[in-house]
Amino acid sequence: MDTDPRAADIERFYVHCRFGQIHGRRLNATGSGSSPPLICLHPAPYSGLYFTTAMPLLNENRCVIAPDYPGYGGSTPLVSSPSISDYAIAIIEMIDALAIPGDQAVDLLGFHTGCLVAAEIAIQEPSIARRLVLVDVPYFDSQARHAMYVKMAQPGEVTQLSDLDANWDFNITNRLDVVPFERAFDLFVEQLRPATISHWGFHAAFTWPGEDRLPLVMTETLVIATDSGLTEATHHAAAILPNAQLLTKPDINRAVFEEAAGMIADETIDWLDR
Repeated sequence: MDTDPRAADIERFYVHCRFGQIHGRRLNATGSGSSPPLICLHPAPYSGLYFTTAMPLLNENRCVIAPDYPGYGGSTPLVSSPSISDYAIAIIEMIDALAIPGDQAVDLLGFHTGCLVAAEIAIQEPSIARRLVLVDVPYFDSQARHAMYVKMAQPGEVTQLSDLDANWDFNITNRLDVVPFERAFDLFVEQLRPATISHWGFHAAFTWPGEDRLPLVMTETLVIATDSGLTEATHHAAAILPNAQLLTKPDINRAVFEEAAGMIADETIDWLDR
């Protein structure tokens, strides 16, 4: 998989929100730019960097923006463990700070943690959320959330280089057949940047009561379920979203926003341009 040369056109920006500075990436629209901007919301513990392969596949007639949540990438961390609501507020204030033209309605694309942030934005400020695309939704009941919290929302301890072996294998060794080394290494490094607070995104995700919040999302939503450990959870999420359409993609079983970025982009554009 070669790097799209249009990725070189991705710009960086900083804006202020109540939590400090939000860092993000922006790729301006090709064509007319008449479609609403698309905000890409990343999985923890990465950042907006996660979407730089997909951004050039999504920006025909629309600006694509990929911010970092507080504490991830280049954004200022919170002073204490955040909530999904905190992340949503930060992104809402970013949208306002960017002075997006018109009525400021945007489309939102979320992956993993980003699905929850997108949903919360649509609940808190429905007037700015035109349509949602949620890919692989980590929706669990309270008992399952508690089990996931115990497993994933604890601070990691790195006292020697070998403590990073699992991260190296996940990001690089196991993906070299589909992701170029340079790209895989960038994601490996980005995953490490939050250091001692890298687990905060999981704290936010597994304390968010999805069974109470998702039914409040009235925005038109495309839910995409790939072949992954979240397939069942994603189906359950689609079932309780009031205005959702479920699309199953069993042919996508790895590297969703790398190897399969083109397929996800095609489905996203088709949904948003209806």
